[in-house]
Amino acid sequence: MKSGHLVHFNVLYILFAVFSLIIVTFFKSWMAATPFDVDEDLPDFFNTITLGQADILVNEDNHCKENFLVLVNDPDTVARLDETEVPDKALQGTPWYTVLSNQSYMEAFGYIGAYVEEREKLIEDGFPDVFDANGEMSAETIEKRCEQSDMVYLLLNISVVPDDVIKKCDFSVHGWSLKFKADMQEF
Repeated sequence: MKSGHLVHFNVLYILFAVFSLIIVTFFKSWMAATPFDVDEDLPDFFNTITLGQADILVNEDNHCKENFLVLVNDPDTVARLDETEVPDKALQGTPWYTVLSNQSYMEAFGYIGAYVEEREKLIEDGFPDVFDANGEMSAETIEKRCEQSDMVYLLLNISVVPDDVIKKCDFSVHGWSLKFKADMQEF
């Protein structure tokens, strides 16, 4: 009596395997025969960044350092970027691996960077504005107007903020940035 455990030999499976092996071997040899020309004589990264790209990072870093006492980027990198000149060959696209270098994310977060001049005029926070005798916004009003964008930037770079400071910060309160800076000075 047959147990049913016998191996059935099917020629189609063998033919399919041989055919597949021939196809893979053909494409592998065809792809290996195609020469790849890799330009390994690339210029220094800092010599390929446009002035605008460098200014974005430098201005964001300076704003964060002055207003929040937080260093997001390495000071040597920022200093090198600040010395950037017009490149012979400019890097295309964004050179940064940051969420805020993507326009879609900037719009989704309602983010207007510190590198944008007079960004407080582009932001409407719903709170009454305080003007000085010359009709200009007060420094405190400007600071409060920019809090949404600053909060986005800080939260995306939260790893550089001390835990004790973050635990004390309440981002839901209008004027949180003034308390944040005081907490950083205390830290």
